[in-house]
Amino acid sequence: MSFQIGQRWISESESELGLGLIVGVDVRRVTILFPAAQEQRVYAKAAAPLIRVSFQVQDIITHHEGWQAKVLEVMENNGLLIYQGERCDNGQRIVLAETELAQRIAFGKPQDRLFAAQIDRSDRFALRYRSLCYQQAQFRSALRGLRGVRAGLIPHQLHIAREVGRRIAPRVLLADEVGLGKTLEAGMILQQQLFSGRVERVLIIVPENLQHQWLVEMLRRFNLHFSLFDEARCTDFEGTEEEEKPNPFSSESMIICALDWLLARPERAEQLYRAEFDLLIMDEAHHLSWTQGKPNRAYALVEGLAHNIPALLLLSATPEQLGRESHFARLRLLDPHRFHDYQAFLEEQQQYRPVAEAVQALLKDSVLDERQKKVLAQLLAPQDSELLLSRIDSNVDENKQMQAKQQLIQRLIDRHGTGRLLFRNTRRGVKGFPRRIYRPISLEMPQQYRNAARVMALLGEKVEEALFYPERLFQQINPDAEWWCFDPRLDWLSAFLKSVRQEKVLLICRHADSAVQLARALREKEGIHGALFHENMSLTERDRAAAYFAEEESGAQILLCSHIGSEGRNFQFASHLILFDLPTHPDLLEQAIGRLDRIGQCKDIQIHVPYFAHSAQSILAQWYHLGLNAFEATCPAGALLFEKCGQKLQSFYRHPDKLEGFDALLEETRNERLSLHNELERGRDRLLEIHSNGGAAAQQLAADIAQEEQSPALSEFALNLFDLIGLEQEDSGEKSILISPSATMLVPDFPGLKEEGLNITFDRQLALAREELEFISWDHPLIRQGLDLICGGDIGKTAVALLPNKALPPGTILLELIYCVEVQAPKQLQLSRFLPPTPIRLLLDAKGNDLAEKVAFEGLEKQLKPMKKNSAIQIVKMTKERILGLIAEAEKNMARQCRQICAQAGAEAQLQLGAELERLQALSAVNKNIRPQEIQSLARLKEQSLALIEQAVWRLDSLRLILTNNEPR
Repeated sequence: MSFQIGQRWISESESELGLGLIVGVDVRRVTILFPAAQEQRVYAKAAAPLIRVSFQVQDIITHHEGWQAKVLEVMENNGLLIYQGERCDNGQRIVLAETELAQRIAFGKPQDRLFAAQIDRSDRFALRYRSLCYQQAQFRSALRGLRGVRAGLIPHQLHIAREVGRRIAPRVLLADEVGLGKTLEAGMILQQQLFSGRVERVLIIVPENLQHQWLVEMLRRFNLHFSLFDEARCTDFEGTEEEEKPNPFSSESMIICALDWLLARPERAEQLYRAEFDLLIMDEAHHLSWTQGKPNRAYALVEGLAHNIPALLLLSATPEQLGRESHFARLRLLDPHRFHDYQAFLEEQQQYRPVAEAVQALLKDSVLDERQKKVLAQLLAPQDSELLLSRIDSNVDENKQMQAKQQLIQRLIDRHGTGRLLFRNTRRGVKGFPRRIYRPISLEMPQQYRNAARVMALLGEKVEEALFYPERLFQQINPDAEWWCFDPRLDWLSAFLKSVRQEKVLLICRHADSAVQLARALREKEGIHGALFHENMSLTERDRAAAYFAEEESGAQILLCSHIGSEGRNFQFASHLILFDLPTHPDLLEQAIGRLDRIGQCKDIQIHVPYFAHSAQSILAQWYHLGLNAFEATCPAGALLFEKCGQKLQSFYRHPDKLEGFDALLEETRNERLSLHNELERGRDRLLEIHSNGGAAAQQLAADIAQEEQSPALSEFALNLFDLIGLEQEDSGEKSILISPSATMLVPDFPGLKEEGLNITFDRQLALAREELEFISWDHPLIRQGLDLICGGDIGKTAVALLPNKALPPGTILLELIYCVEVQAPKQLQLSRFLPPTPIRLLLDAKGNDLAEKVAFEGLEKQLKPMKKNSAIQIVKMTKERILGLIAEAEKNMARQCRQICAQAGAEAQLQLGAELERLQALSAVNKNIRPQEIQSLARLKEQSLALIEQAVWRLDSLRLILTNNEPR
């Protein structure tokens, strides 16, 4: 080795010291300074473990001041290298001596890292290759964005999410009945849009009481971190009067805010208009009221936002409950050009009847008559109907006849259905819900509560609190007394819990302090230890309480919740619900029952309501049960009827002993409920339900996700990833693992990992039963960011390994190269569907022959043995020229393979995007729900996609040098 003062070298054994500078040379020794580490080393010249740093043309070099340049020419002067190049930031031509290079150096190309002795372990090379393969598979997976939700695999939800989530700027109304999962559908649609890059900034507007529920649902179920915006948060951005006030809504990309707040503060709504969002989600959209020329303020607000935001999801369980006019108004928000005239809308609705009748005929097993065939022929083009109709009439087997009928149904829905903008599933159409059984418990009101109410009345105080929560009124007057010592509800509760010792019980009351006192009373009086769950607890404390309740054998028998127990959490493993305080609104009642009444509930739900006779509670219980039938069935018209009957109910609340006219109110409520129910049934759009349900395809989608979860590939990769990063792993129970940070982590902060660790599971059912467990899927941030960490970093880029094999001469060299073919394109084009970063493996022998097809990766991996780093460095030095020659041969091979891969991706894109474009063009001729912008966008996307795929490039990602020896296998 020839050393000159000023040359730059790196240490083979201590590459972390950075770039060294020769500062002294004598006959026997060389002295090198490492400025980045502030270290100096003295080596014997004959055995200095140093590697000369030299860059080649087209390499990127970094000046010690931080700017970078591309090398255009390399010269040498008195043993020192001089680089001529062009700055990357401003294009200026520069001359840079090697003495001016930055003190820290990072080699990007695998061959540069190999020759610079930055050699990794062989098992890390294997993990890198597997990660590249997994990353490619995830980009191409049709399940991406659907399988990561912490929820059961419900076919109709998955179908709607897939159908809408892959659209460009989707604008739809999600109108499933209560309990069928509109929030989950919206979350899955959002996740797919985020993964595809079509959406980055998201705004969710909800009623004030649902803000935290949405915040928790997005985090718990989808690992999406939203920010809650209110007046206090926005005020923090005000600044001084002299400063230009920033728009607070530009500070975060994913925002939740309350509709009521925006209506009360018009200046905030104006700021929202100016902020640019990609997607708006509006929950409880039935509150947006509209009549011709007279929209309410909420409607006007959302209309202004919908005009500027490309994608829009409206959620409403009651699309036509407030009348056809309001339903039209919500569709008008989605597409004001399509729905501009209410009368035209009503006329068009009537035209769907023959389509629905044709579908009903196909759904029946009976043979189609000539009239029905004629209708089908009129509704569909000849190329869409003739062949399929002939198959139905022929004597082919029943399976082919059924397939033909299904295809006709799909084409009818596609050509004439209303499902492009509207999705609605009903409990009647979706099976799997439990039976609800109402168990009223009438108890005598204690004298103490009556006395407290009289005292407050004499003092002239309002007694609304006494109407539904008499224990709080008593406590207010007697702060040192314990109301539960005489309240008969506690005696009933104790006896009930003893009678169902082996079953889980959820109790919901209005206030947190009531739940706390009930838990204390059960513990002190009966020795029953329950779990507590209320808003004064931290999220972690609530998780622990829910987990304690979920444990089958050693867990709590009862979970005592304040009203937040009816928001967001699902406890369908329990079948007993106690409403200690009746919710005072039908929507809140349904929300509470919905914690247990969900798809997947295996038992009948027992709803226990202990109330005091001749009290406001008893009035409300009777109205709910006899008027709305709200305990034993969902009541879509509940809110509407409650608004209508509210004043009458209030008078009966205050005078529960004066019931004249109450039976008439019950009868009136019951009749109106039945009338509304019948009207909704008559208006049922069977065509819409078939489209929204998804049928066999939706069932298959759920089955595909379930099958993928049976594979051990994810858990094996995840555990290897955690091990590589340096996380501590500890079994924490059945099918769960606790992963924690350690002092020896490869990266200081792994995204998503909490300081106290994370309890994870790969089992969906366990994650549903235990809220404190993190459900890990291929869509989880830990896995996605773990793949990015490996594939985007330098881990495993180079390796050297031994291959013990007596059949090969010792010293035989194999070079394993991993190339990556990729297309450089805007993320929103979603070209990863057709050409994701694609790893190509080559295995070259000394003559340049590719053995990859004959020698499988996993089979070879099992035979390889690690090599000591010092030996590996020497082998690399001796074989450098041969390695460079093999890489040159590989480049020729890759040119051919890249062309083949691009051709395949282009053909797939042409087929898929062409079919989508043809379908939309055909639909637009008969279905006005197709917006011209959709067709234009898809046509541009197709043209741009095909052009970019043709320009795909490849790069060498990683390599492994393999040396054979004669050791036995």
